[in-house]
Amino acid sequence: LAKEHDLLQNAVALREAVTESYEILVGDRSENVSDLLGVAIEAVNELDPLAHLAVRLRTLSSELSDVATELRQSIDSFESDPERLGEIRQRRAEFVRLIKKHGVSLADVVQAGEQLKARIKELESSDELRAQYRRDLELTEAKLMAAENAVGDARRLAAVPLAERVEAHLHELGLTGARLVIDLPDEGIADDVCFLFAANRGESALALSKVASGGELARAMLALRLVLSAGPSTLIFDEVDAGIGGEAAIAVGRALRELGRHHQVIVVTHLAQVAAFADNQLVVDKYEEEGRTLSRVSPVEGDLRVSELARMLSGHPESPSAKVHAAELLAEVRLNLRNVR
Repeated sequence: LAKEHDLLQNAVALREAVTESYEILVGDRSENVSDLLGVAIEAVNELDPLAHLAVRLRTLSSELSDVATELRQSIDSFESDPERLGEIRQRRAEFVRLIKKHGVSLADVVQAGEQLKARIKELESSDELRAQYRRDLELTEAKLMAAENAVGDARRLAAVPLAERVEAHLHELGLTGARLVIDLPDEGIADDVCFLFAANRGESALALSKVASGGELARAMLALRLVLSAGPSTLIFDEVDAGIGGEAAIAVGRALRELGRHHQVIVVTHLAQVAAFADNQLVVDKYEEEGRTLSRVSPVEGDLRVSELARMLSGHPESPSAKVHAAELLAEVRLNLRNVR
């Protein structure tokens, strides 16, 4: 298009140049190149020493004749055509617009054209595609339903054993009359899972999140984590020892220690029996400084830990009998841990 545009735009000038060149070479004028070349050939034609030049001049004459013929033939190709010139300009402007819309080169336009052709073909066969998509959807839905049923069946199959194992740990953690039920829908994927809990015998099991106290909920979570191996790397328990003491407190401490073998376990406790099982014991207390009340976290180790456990047992960290009890508690815990290993 660019080449044709240049030809049409310069058609008049080109035609004039070709015509003038033709006239100079062989035109009907008093002297032209062809006639002069003929004179030159005639002048040297009979002279033997210049015979080789005569041959070259005749070659030039033949070449000149060929050039003149091509010039004469090309005159008609340089015709002015304003209408065609306008069409070419419009078409080139359209290409510029398409390049701006679809990329930076004509190659991008061609690629976009192929994509649009494919899209048109797709739209023209939309009924077939719709039917194919519908078949694919039905097949996918059937596979999804089968997978949901398989997951649901696995959940229903695991619900009772899981509840029984968690319930057993609840009994060890001081909730001797507790009952746990995992309620699932009878069909489908069983996404709607409800943990039902009764803290005491004879009570109806209701939603754990609604009826359990803070301590019961913490112990339920602890029991669940003891059964399930997966979980977050750090677990925090607060009030897990609420309302218990004696052997139940020892059981809670032992359970937390067991859980700490695979997780980082942080426990807020007021029971010495639970604190004694910790790898690291920290004390949080308040103090005043420049008229402000601040909180402080301090590690307790060695004799300080015995004094802290004595304070937790009796309220008097320097009580001789409380210290003896605290030391016995730590010794019992260490013995218990060695026996477990």
